[in-house]
Amino acid sequence: MSVMGVKMGRIVCFLSVLCCCMPVVAMDKLAYTTDFVVALDPERKGAQVTINVESRGLLKEMVFRNNKSAYSNIRANGKLVITDKEVSWQLPESGAKLSFFVKINRAKGEGKYDAYINQDWAIFRGDNIIPPVRTTEVDGAYSIATLEFMLPKGWKSVETGWPRASATTFTIDNPERLFDRPTGWMIAGRLGSRQAKVKGTQIVVSGPVGESFRRMDVLTFLNFAWREMHDAFDKAPPKLLVVGANDPMWRGGLSAPNSLFLHADRPMVSENGTSPIIHELTHMVTRISGFESPTANDDWIAEGIAEFYSFELLYRAKGMTKARRARIIKGLADWGEDVKHLRKGPSAGKITARAVVLLDELDQELRTLSKNKHSLDSVVRILIKKRKVSLEDLQKAAESLVGKPLKALDSPLLK
Repeated sequence: MSVMGVKMGRIVCFLSVLCCCMPVVAMDKLAYTTDFVVALDPERKGAQVTINVESRGLLKEMVFRNNKSAYSNIRANGKLVITDKEVSWQLPESGAKLSFFVKINRAKGEGKYDAYINQDWAIFRGDNIIPPVRTTEVDGAYSIATLEFMLPKGWKSVETGWPRASATTFTIDNPERLFDRPTGWMIAGRLGSRQAKVKGTQIVVSGPVGESFRRMDVLTFLNFAWREMHDAFDKAPPKLLVVGANDPMWRGGLSAPNSLFLHADRPMVSENGTSPIIHELTHMVTRISGFESPTANDDWIAEGIAEFYSFELLYRAKGMTKARRARIIKGLADWGEDVKHLRKGPSAGKITARAVVLLDELDQELRTLSKNKHSLDSVVRILIKKRKVSLEDLQKAAESLVGKPLKALDSPLLK
């Protein structure tokens, strides 16, 4: 049975456990509980993490990389083996507990951070707090997981991209994985937050109190942009968290599952007409990445799609005129005029600009051949299912919609 099939009933099971306080064994004999407890510690610039598992013999072993620069003081009951390369934990059948200390501050360039904790707040990704693990479990077994925070004195709140179960606890459910792991951006401390429900998604915008991150501006912007994104991809998470802060956080935008970070100084729309926040949201929703082989790198597909929709969705939301859209395309074409190949390496700057122009040509060709039945949206919806995509995947997806090869994808730029 597939992971999705095994876990179809997990949310119903979890809600039944919460509401009725019934043992998991009464709900599903293959379910076990995992509780992640994160105690934030500004003085030590990190967090004490405890993973409590009631495995009931279903989860046998967890193995993760021994990243000594991040994790220390690793302790557990059961059988714990620590080598220079990895940590292996064989769990007891009940009351299993693993704990460690993790550093939060992560430098990204000189004096800048993509994770940071001080006396007033912390911003980080769950991916860096809880390490990725390999698990050995009984066939079909899966976790029902929660994430609980213990906050320092004076800290008022915490937010994640996961549904809230209580003031400091969140439910973690990833249907693609049997072992749930908290991922995505998280923020805690003395915070200001704004939220709204748009197209079925609970959007939360949060940042430290007293900083210049414009929460209401972002929420208002997303109130119209998010509708267009939902319609374009027919896919959206139940909750979206946008976090922002000033220096020393990295001056850019970074997406993660169900969440993204945007530096307070970054504009929602750049002077060239593209939107950094929609660019990152497109990465987050589509999760498309380019396939890299020894002879070619198709990163241009992922970056080109994200940049194309960073202005296209604004245009559809009537945030710009048709003439403005045309000027944006021309500006990108002029910027990428010297680019001769799109598949030579990672996509950035001029390469991404030229990729956008090619994708716009593909969009127009699809609309013409299908009499507006299909567009680049249709192609992206196909690629979303594959996620790691190559030029061949893009060509096949486009051809499947109109029954013939597309001229835009026979460009010398792709040779």
